[in-house]
Amino acid sequence: MSDVAAAHRELIRLAACMAESSAIVLTSAGQITDDEDLKMLEWISTSIAALQELTGQGDATLLQDRPHRHAIRNFLNAIKGGALLLTEGAPDNGLDAAGPAARAAEEMVAHSDAILACLDEVKQGAGQA
Repeated sequence: MSDVAAAHRELIRLAACMAESSAIVLTSAGQITDDEDLKMLEWISTSIAALQELTGQGDATLLQDRPHRHAIRNFLNAIKGGALLLTEGAPDNGLDAAGPAARAAEEMVAHSDAILACLDEVKQGAGQA
């Protein structure tokens, strides 16, 4: 996916998938009994909004900008880390480990990995490896 425009389209698609999964995860707030994990939901929500803002910009060439890619990576790390903490804490944190929110959190981890791979391809295509 060395074509930046194609990478940008894929990034937008993956970010939309991430937002759908996060909506399911965020509905689990009523189940979560651990205060730290409730804070993690807030971080996920804030990071998803920032990710959508960064990926929703219409200029695909921004992906060739290292600070832009780095900002996206930072939010992905927060999202992925939060999702992992929620699932690893289940069921002790009140989250049903086999329920829809836990599955959606696992999807968020997979989406994060796919977005990171997309960013890596752009980075390599830009000759900044």
